[in-house]
Amino acid sequence: MQQASPGVPCGTATGVVPFRAFVLVGGQGTRLRAVVADRPKPLALVDGEPFVARLLDQLAAAGCREAILCTGHLADAVARELGQEHGGMPLRYSRESEPLGTGGAVRAAWAGIDDAAALVCNGDSFLDFDLATFVRTMSARAESGLVGAAVADAGRYGGLTLGAMQADGCALVHAFREKGGSGPATVSAGICWLARHDVLALPAGPSSLERDLLPRLALEGRLVALPVAAPFLDIGMPADYARAAGFFAGCAARRVLPRQGLLVVDRDGTLIAEKHYLADPAGVELLPGVVDGLRAFAKHGYEVAVVTNQSGVGRGYFDETKLAAVHAELCRQLARHGIELRGILHCPHTPADACACRKPEPGLLQAALREFGYRPEQCLVVGDKDCDIELGARLGVRTALVRTGYGLGTERDGRCVPDRIVDDLRQLAREEIGA
Repeated sequence: MQQASPGVPCGTATGVVPFRAFVLVGGQGTRLRAVVADRPKPLALVDGEPFVARLLDQLAAAGCREAILCTGHLADAVARELGQEHGGMPLRYSRESEPLGTGGAVRAAWAGIDDAAALVCNGDSFLDFDLATFVRTMSARAESGLVGAAVADAGRYGGLTLGAMQADGCALVHAFREKGGSGPATVSAGICWLARHDVLALPAGPSSLERDLLPRLALEGRLVALPVAAPFLDIGMPADYARAAGFFAGCAARRVLPRQGLLVVDRDGTLIAEKHYLADPAGVELLPGVVDGLRAFAKHGYEVAVVTNQSGVGRGYFDETKLAAVHAELCRQLARHGIELRGILHCPHTPADACACRKPEPGLLQAALREFGYRPEQCLVVGDKDCDIELGARLGVRTALVRTGYGLGTERDGRCVPDRIVDDLRQLAREEIGA
């Protein structure tokens, strides 16, 4: 099964893989000085706690056995504030005597450490995703890789050009640009899994991961990305720092709310208006009832994943990069209403490919259940076509047909027997959970 999932790592093993992490906290943070003048950017306070403390929480929870903080600007303040351990996770400090850049800082910190690979992450950004799954996936692959985040505007980030997704949810990175793009895209989230030999191959002295290492690995065909559709925050700009408290409050609320089930939703004709082989983010149009319906399910503890056939990729009508831009725009529009997707899984194949992931084949639904930790009886599949209803039926999952998109025609044909037939997702929420 080949699949693309700008939000879902599929086919990975369970369990925690212990790892070491290098956290980059040595930058000047010049753009943030107007509002945070007395401390390094990673120590900027969010509800009275340093921003980087959230990242350290995430590292510790994912199985990090030691975090090495690569310090530079105001290094003493970083060590004084964070101390020698965080939540039981030992902390060490590597201090640069001159600005070394991201590559030089990691190279210097890695000296004397024998780990064949380690996690490297920025101390001023946060992605609310399952970090342990990324570590597990990259450990199994034994190569360098990074996490890709879906953003509405790529201008401040390193944009990725990705190849076809593989069975574990990763994709080969064909090109890596440090900054300068525009519009929705999958970008580098500042979280990398790097091989020691690749880092030590950098020249001694100043260097940049974003300019000197990652683009070279991409050109050599030795860099993969795990695309993730999850809330992402970089506090490099005052406006983004201002929303940090609300961002982390939302993250906490999602974790506290008891999980009730998984809502697996078709994309075209169910979430957004049906537009033949949609490849332009400007064409993403949420259907009536979608916002109210998804918001109601979320308030009742349901997670939402999208499973969609996208044979336009296999037919050559558009590539994975354009598809990722469409999905980033979908995430952006939903996020405006406080709705976040657990993941997006898609099949890029044509019907002639006879793959195991094109609906109604169950491959993608099986992957979603496995990775998100749900049983079939905890799941509800929703769509507007026969293949959506048959997909659920093949795994014994309850199904609902919406009359949006092709739904009215599907209902008239009578070729499938869903558990519910509703006008839209708003009505489904009313009938399913009493919202």
